[in-house]
Amino acid sequence: MRTVGGRRRPTSGLGLLLILVGLVTLAVSLFKVSPTVYRFWPLILVGVGVLGITRRPGWLVELDVALGPEVARVANYPRRIFSWILVIVGLFILPFNLQILPDVVIGPALLIGLGGFLIWRRSR
Repeated sequence: MRTVGGRRRPTSGLGLLLILVGLVTLAVSLFKVSPTVYRFWPLILVGVGVLGITRRPGWLVELDVALGPEVARVANYPRRIFSWILVIVGLFILPFNLQILPDVVIGPALLIGLGGFLIWRRSR
Protein backbone atom coordinates (compact mmCIF):
# COMPACT_ATOMS: atom_id res chain seq x y z
CA MET A 1 0.00 0.00 0.00
CA ARG A 2 1.12 3.52 -0.80
CA THR A 3 1.02 6.28 1.79
CA VAL A 4 -0.44 9.67 0.94
CA GLY A 5 -0.41 12.43 3.53
CA GLY A 6 0.50 9.99 6.29
CA ARG A 7 -2.44 7.71 5.44
CA ARG A 8 -2.16 4.35 3.75
CA ARG A 9 -4.11 4.05 0.52
CA PRO A 10 -5.83 0.69 0.05
CA THR A 11 -5.24 -1.39 -3.05
CA SER A 12 -7.57 -0.54 -5.91
CA GLY A 13 -10.37 -3.13 -5.93
CA LEU A 14 -11.52 -2.04 -9.37
CA GLY A 15 -7.95 -2.34 -10.68
CA LEU A 16 -7.62 -5.86 -9.30
CA LEU A 17 -10.95 -6.84 -10.87
CA LEU A 18 -9.90 -5.48 -14.28
CA ILE A 19 -6.58 -7.34 -14.12
CA LEU A 20 -8.38 -10.59 -13.23
CA VAL A 21 -10.86 -10.22 -16.10
CA GLY A 22 -8.01 -9.43 -18.48
CA LEU A 23 -6.00 -12.48 -17.40
CA VAL A 24 -8.98 -14.80 -17.78
CA THR A 25 -9.76 -13.36 -21.22
CA LEU A 26 -6.13 -13.78 -22.28
CA ALA A 27 -6.00 -17.37 -21.03
CA VAL A 28 -9.18 -18.27 -22.90
CA SER A 29 -7.88 -16.60 -26.08
CA LEU A 30 -4.42 -18.19 -26.03
CA PHE A 31 -5.07 -21.65 -24.67
CA LYS A 32 -7.56 -24.29 -25.62
CA VAL A 33 -10.02 -24.51 -22.77
CA SER A 34 -12.16 -27.59 -22.30
CA PRO A 35 -15.86 -27.01 -23.08
CA THR A 36 -16.60 -28.39 -19.61
CA VAL A 37 -15.06 -25.27 -18.07
CA TYR A 38 -17.54 -23.03 -19.91
CA ARG A 39 -20.45 -24.86 -18.29
CA PHE A 40 -19.41 -23.40 -14.93
CA TRP A 41 -19.63 -19.72 -15.97
CA PRO A 42 -22.60 -19.04 -13.62
CA LEU A 43 -20.15 -19.50 -10.75
CA ILE A 44 -18.60 -16.18 -11.83
CA LEU A 45 -21.95 -14.50 -11.08
CA VAL A 46 -22.10 -16.26 -7.71
CA GLY A 47 -18.51 -15.22 -6.89
CA VAL A 48 -19.08 -11.56 -7.79
CA GLY A 49 -22.31 -11.59 -5.77
CA VAL A 50 -20.65 -13.11 -2.71
CA LEU A 51 -17.82 -10.59 -3.01
CA GLY A 52 -20.37 -7.77 -3.14
CA ILE A 53 -22.20 -9.11 -0.09
CA THR A 54 -19.11 -9.63 2.06
CA ARG A 55 -16.94 -6.68 1.13
CA ARG A 56 -16.83 -3.51 3.16
CA PRO A 57 -18.38 -0.39 1.54
CA GLY A 58 -15.03 1.33 0.82
CA TRP A 59 -13.56 -1.55 -1.18
CA LEU A 60 -13.96 0.15 -4.54
CA VAL A 61 -12.20 3.35 -3.57
CA GLU A 62 -12.52 4.90 -7.02
CA LEU A 63 -16.30 4.70 -6.98
CA ASP A 64 -16.54 5.88 -3.37
CA VAL A 65 -14.35 8.91 -4.16
CA ALA A 66 -16.31 9.71 -7.33
CA LEU A 67 -19.70 9.36 -5.65
CA GLY A 68 -18.77 10.78 -2.26
CA PRO A 69 -19.03 9.06 1.12
CA GLU A 70 -22.69 10.03 1.61
CA VAL A 71 -23.79 8.55 -1.72
CA ALA A 72 -21.62 5.48 -1.15
CA ARG A 73 -23.35 4.84 2.20
CA VAL A 74 -26.80 5.26 0.64
CA ALA A 75 -25.83 3.00 -2.28
CA ASN A 76 -24.71 0.25 0.11
CA TYR A 77 -28.21 -1.24 0.47
CA PRO A 78 -28.95 -1.47 -3.30
CA ARG A 79 -25.44 -2.92 -3.79
CA ARG A 80 -26.23 -5.72 -1.39
CA ILE A 81 -29.59 -6.37 -3.08
CA PHE A 82 -27.85 -6.51 -6.48
CA SER A 83 -25.22 -8.87 -5.04
CA TRP A 84 -27.92 -11.21 -3.72
CA ILE A 85 -29.61 -11.13 -7.14
CA LEU A 86 -26.31 -12.12 -8.80
CA VAL A 87 -25.90 -15.06 -6.40
CA ILE A 88 -29.49 -16.24 -6.94
CA VAL A 89 -29.32 -15.91 -10.74
CA GLY A 90 -25.97 -17.73 -10.86
CA LEU A 91 -27.24 -20.56 -8.70
CA PHE A 92 -30.44 -20.73 -10.77
CA ILE A 93 -28.58 -21.01 -14.11
CA LEU A 94 -25.93 -23.47 -12.91
CA PRO A 95 -28.06 -26.68 -12.81
CA PHE A 96 -29.33 -25.99 -16.34
CA ASN A 97 -25.80 -25.36 -17.64
CA LEU A 98 -24.54 -28.56 -16.03
CA GLN A 99 -27.55 -30.38 -17.50
CA ILE A 100 -28.69 -31.53 -14.08
CA LEU A 101 -32.15 -30.15 -14.89
CA PRO A 102 -33.70 -30.17 -18.39
CA ASP A 103 -34.27 -26.83 -20.14
CA VAL A 104 -38.06 -27.30 -20.20
CA VAL A 105 -38.06 -26.66 -16.43
CA ILE A 106 -36.78 -23.06 -16.78
CA GLY A 107 -40.17 -21.42 -17.41
CA PRO A 108 -42.06 -23.16 -14.61
CA ALA A 109 -39.11 -22.67 -12.23
CA LEU A 110 -39.13 -18.92 -12.92
CA LEU A 111 -42.88 -18.72 -12.30
CA ILE A 112 -42.61 -20.72 -9.07
CA GLY A 113 -39.69 -18.62 -7.88
CA LEU A 114 -41.45 -15.33 -8.68
CA GLY A 115 -44.65 -16.50 -6.96
CA GLY A 116 -42.69 -17.61 -3.89
CA PHE A 117 -40.89 -14.27 -3.78
CA LEU A 118 -44.17 -12.34 -3.97
CA ILE A 119 -45.72 -14.45 -1.19
CA TRP A 120 -42.60 -14.06 0.98
CA ARG A 121 -42.52 -10.30 0.42
CA ARG A 122 -46.22 -9.90 1.28
CA SER A 123 -45.83 -11.92 4.49
CA ARG A 124 -43.03 -9.71 5.86
